[in-house]
Amino acid sequence: MKKLPNLISISQRINRESEKKRKILNSAIKIFGEKGFQNATISEIAKDAGIGDATIYEYFKSKEDILLEIPVEITKELIPQINDHMMGIKGALNKLRKFIWWWLNYVEKNPGYGSIVLLELKTNKNYVSTNAYQAARNFYQIVLDIIKEGQEEGSIKKDINIYLARSICVGAIEHIIIRWLLKEKKYSLTQYADELADLLIDSFKA
Repeated sequence: MKKLPNLISISQRINRESEKKRKILNSAIKIFGEKGFQNATISEIAKDAGIGDATIYEYFKSKEDILLEIPVEITKELIPQINDHMMGIKGALNKLRKFIWWWLNYVEKNPGYGSIVLLELKTNKNYVSTNAYQAARNFYQIVLDIIKEGQEEGSIKKDINIYLARSICVGAIEHIIIRWLLKEKKYSLTQYADELADLLIDSFKA
């Protein structure tokens, strides 16, 4: 029983550290999204997070380290969220339609994150060898699983290459998002969800 307060204290300290790290990442998403990675500074991130510059270096080695950590942490939240949205949806084609709408809607509501992932990380030469890249693979595994499910239930062609089909889905979605970001988000991103889903479903369905 004497050890219990110490365990509680350790747990509280871990939670505080985790919250502070997440606060830094949230501020980085905001600053990177507004100014771009190259133009943003550690000081601006620290100021937005309400901490000193030195505190950031307790958690991250560099500005690039922060950038690469963002998708790793966010993806931990995104996968459970989209899986929850898939609950109760029957049929792979309906799930694919839901995924497309959900992802476009998420980026529309979180443009800073979309900008970081698609405009900053995709052009980073170290990206494919990082945990950030693996996080993206884990996220888009959802699309691969939907395609596999469709083949098993007979709603998606059994002779298509599932990895190529996933690349087509991901490439189409990301192209629409990148164009939206470069056009300064002047229109609704989700307006393309149904039309894109129709095109992809027509291409894949048995």
